[in-house]
Amino acid sequence: MKLRLGLLLLLTLAGGWLRFQSLDFGLPGLYRPDEEYLVSRAVAFEKDLNPNFAVYPALQMYAQAALLHTRLWWENDPRTLSQKLAEEGIAAAHLSGRELSAGLGTLTVPAIYWATSLTYGPVAALASAAAMAVSTIHVRESKYATTDAAATFWLTLAIGAMLRILSDGRLRYSLLAGGLTGLAIATKYPSGALLAGIAVAHVGARWREGRSLWRTFRDIRPWLALYMTCLVTFLATPYTFIDWQETVRGFEYQRGFVTNGVGNPYSNWGWAWFLTQVMPDSFGPELASVLLVAVVWVMFRPRLGTWSLLAFLAVALLGITQSRYTFYRYVMVPLPVLLVFFGLLASDIRDGIPRVTARILPRWRPGPLPSIATGMIVVLMLAPCIIRDYKLNRLLGRRDSRAMALAWIEENIDRSEAIAATDHGTPYGKPQLRGRARLRAVGSPEQMRRDGIRWILSDSDILPFYSKGPTPDQASWLDNEAILRFEVDPRKPDTPTPIFDQADAFYVPLRHGSSIKRPGPRIRIWELSVK
Repeated sequence: MKLRLGLLLLLTLAGGWLRFQSLDFGLPGLYRPDEEYLVSRAVAFEKDLNPNFAVYPALQMYAQAALLHTRLWWENDPRTLSQKLAEEGIAAAHLSGRELSAGLGTLTVPAIYWATSLTYGPVAALASAAAMAVSTIHVRESKYATTDAAATFWLTLAIGAMLRILSDGRLRYSLLAGGLTGLAIATKYPSGALLAGIAVAHVGARWREGRSLWRTFRDIRPWLALYMTCLVTFLATPYTFIDWQETVRGFEYQRGFVTNGVGNPYSNWGWAWFLTQVMPDSFGPELASVLLVAVVWVMFRPRLGTWSLLAFLAVALLGITQSRYTFYRYVMVPLPVLLVFFGLLASDIRDGIPRVTARILPRWRPGPLPSIATGMIVVLMLAPCIIRDYKLNRLLGRRDSRAMALAWIEENIDRSEAIAATDHGTPYGKPQLRGRARLRAVGSPEQMRRDGIRWILSDSDILPFYSKGPTPDQASWLDNEAILRFEVDPRKPDTPTPIFDQADAFYVPLRHGSSIKRPGPRIRIWELSVK
């Protein structure tokens, strides 16, 4: 028991170290899209608790606000939160939100151990915790002030309670599973897929008790679990229901994207996309292959709770693959189930080693060797993830190309001068100018000379939908009528092409991180020659 707890502590510390590394990346620049939706509303709760925003539920916004106000109280700062951030900048609130995500991401390591251990044993629990500690997509998403790491934490705990419905059956676990699912839904709406697993778990529990399907529907426990889910969801994000008009507007806004996408020709969707891109890019091809094998293995070797887990997995994956507006990070919702199955596969390997050796060497007593061998196999499976985690943290610790461009602009271009930019309406790949007029559209060289514009900025290459760069006509006249004054290109020559989530405007790759020198797009700044 002490050895298991010691190993779990080491895994948790390792997972925490990976998640808290380079949390201040990009700051004071804000280069992780979607953080602004949560952080800005967390700061605004000084006025009232209505986020006036329903695309995301509000629980994580409330949690970020609570952390910010707790720190203000702890520091005995007489200023209000808005006064403090007005003087010190919003970057401090973004860092606080990232720390909250990293903390919840770290706690998910012992959470999945708790979820797995009672039903499937310590070997499965430790293997699942190890995979959670180093899983690259989870390490990556735990660094951002968004909802994904928090939702995964609540889902993992809810899965543990759901499995206890089958192994124990007492009312407390139905209520606990429902309440934790409510917290997950109040953090990220797609977490509601777990309700399918809870429903199957109650059917399975009553079946084990020898009851008919009809008597399961008459049982109060599944209905109390559903009631608890609804109640906790309402209490945790009340304005989703109180301000129903805003919720309808938010859902209508999202519905068009879900149905039609955003017109990004570089992004994709569907089962083939999920299996051939999302899985290998999020976990690495090695672990992705093992996870898919684990799912198939569990389907052919079902045991207590696996049909409930598979029901949740099926509903979650249908939601991901059938939407035309989806991101790699959505795999965080089914992630706990995939890693529980990974643990089950590891546990079966541990149990299978003595049986195989007994056939070959009937008199040999394996002792602790099967556990040691299984541990080595798990380490080999997860080693590529550790390498990618290291590369991710090293890359995030380097200065962003947009920050370098901003420093050059502030040093070389007077604040009164206008700057034109290619594709000027798309801000993600541009340096975030402070105290300057907005970027202007690139016109003809003659028009820009008449308007007194002599500086042209371009971001290009890495995410072509968000950083289109100059058009062929613009590139032609820039070569002839402008002088290149500044250039930073993150790409390393003669290296594999870095792989990004093309739907997400985040300029850090999921794979081949060693192929770029720093985050950000290629940025060039020209000075238009005078005629």
